[in-house]
Parts: sequence; C-alpha cells; structure tokens
Amino acid sequence: MSPDKLSGQAPFVFTHREDLYNLPSAAKEYEVNLHGGFAIDARDGHGQIYYGMPGCGIMRIDADLQKQDIINLPDELAPLNFHGTKIGEFDGNWRLFLPANNDERVVILSLEGEVDFILPRPVFDEYQAQEVPYKPTDTVLVGNQLYIADGYGSNYITSADVNTQQWTSIFGGKTEDPEEDGKFATAHGINFNPIHHHLDIADRPHSRIQVHDGDGRFIASHKLPSGAFLCGISYLEYQERWYAVIGCLRDPEESRPAPIYIIDAETYELLSTIRPKEDLGIELAQHLHNVVLHIQDDQLYLVCQAWNPGHYFVLQKV
Repeated sequence: MSPDKLSGQAPFVFTHREDLYNLPSAAKEYEVNLHGGFAIDARDGHGQIYYGMPGCGIMRIDADLQKQDIINLPDELAPLNFHGTKIGEFDGNWRLFLPANNDERVVILSLEGEVDFILPRPVFDEYQAQEVPYKPTDTVLVGNQLYIADGYGSNYITSADVNTQQWTSIFGGKTEDPEEDGKFATAHGINFNPIHHHLDIADRPHSRIQVHDGDGRFIASHKLPSGAFLCGISYLEYQERWYAVIGCLRDPEESRPAPIYIIDAETYELLSTIRPKEDLGIELAQHLHNVVLHIQDDQLYLVCQAWNPGHYFVLQKV
C-alpha cells in the first residue's frame, strides 16, 4: 500500500481504503439515512461488525471488512433508526442492543435479528409526565446492567437489569452549563472504559467526556477541544496499550469539516486528529457520527459513519 493522501499524527496516520466500501446493492439506497453506530464482536475467532441501516435492516460486516450482509428485521422494526449499536452477552447468549431514538424503546436482538425483548419508556418518576421526552441514543452492557443514554431526550442515564427486564437506576439530567458536572447537554454516547472500569459519557456540545461509576456517582470530566461535538467513544487495545476513538459531528473551527480524535484511554490525552474530508478527500465526511477502531491481521482500521448525508467508509493505519 502506497497511499498518496494521509491524515493524522504519528503513530496514528491513516489513509482511505476506497476498496473496502462494500455495501450490498440492496442497501445503497438507504445509506443516505445512516444515523447510528457500530458494534464489534471482539470474541476470539469472530470480529464481525454490526450496525443499523434504517429502512433496510441490520448490517453485518465480515471481520476482514471485505463483505457485508443484511440481517432482515420484522416489518415493524425495519423502518426504525437505531441510533447506536452495542453487543454483549447475558444468559449465555450474545445480543445486540439497539436504542431507537424516535420510538421510545431499546430493542434487544439475537445476532441473527430475532427479537429477544424490548425495553419501553423508563418507569422512573422523572419520566412520568408524557411531555418529558425520551429519545435514547446509546447503550452499554456492564454485567447484567444495561445503561441507556437519553441523549436526544431528557439526558438521564438509566439502567435496567437484562435478566429481570426491570428498571434499576437513574442519574444525570439536562444542563446548559458546560461546567456543571454530572449532567449533560447531550449525552450522545456511552461506553465502559476498560482501564478505569467506569462509564465514559460523551457530552456532545460541551466537548467533554464525563466519567461516572456504575451507581451514577460523578468521577471526572475530561475536556477535548472546545467546539468539537463528541458523538461517542470506543476503545481498542493495540500494541499493549488501550486507545479510544471519537467521531465528531463538528470541528472546533466553525464550518471546518469534522475530525476524528484518537485519545489515550487512560489519560484522555489527544494523540491524533484525522481529517477524512479535508486531508483524504472523502467529500461526504463533513460530519462524523460514529467511528470504531478495528484490528484484523495486525492491521489497524477506522470503520466510520458520516451523517447527513449518511456514508460508510474505512480508513487504514499506514
């Protein structure tokens, strides 16, 4: 590979792998509507990547990124936008966790697209008034607790026991103050930090990652460049160190195409800024919505999703 366009700072410099754009023909008309996230099956011998394609179904990418398949959904679920995708195991089986941000529900599926159960609107006092919005944007499974970020709604973080399917806790809520800890302007993404063993929550307009323990106690806030809209956070162990990747909806500089950040998962230090549109010429990558780190055959990739219009693309570390 001898790329002529590169982006990022050493050692995280990437090029565009145009040959890995491999949507099935039946899915291409729906790509423009992409507004979700990726989940990687990190088990040994697996490595497949899943994401929702509204109007089409669930997409499954082979571990080598060469091929994608469509997993069909029941008719009533096919039109839904699944804003995030996560994968996890409970009761001896692996499932996908899919928050439908426009439909007040989180759908739990088998890896073949069969519905296990659906979590409806939370029952906590904070959600008793019907005018209180509930628009979940992301989830993460920790043990038997599924944490749900209501990023487009009231910005609470709720949790439910996946074994009993009962709601268990709530914390957070809405704030417009970028210095107020423990609340969110838009709790857009949530994940479990593999080093600190805490919840990392991307507070999008406030350009920060807020850290909470499993009981909802605020731990810390980590700022990234002001004005960067952080959509989510995903981790990977690479060469005996843990890193995280963050796709941004906006750049700190108004009207500049949005970047991808790679940070140290322990210190939250910004290590590399990748610019898919500006440096690599990916015209549809004005806004990033979700990016994950993926390793296959000792090669490091960024699997990426742009928003409005939706676009799927892959970058490879050089």
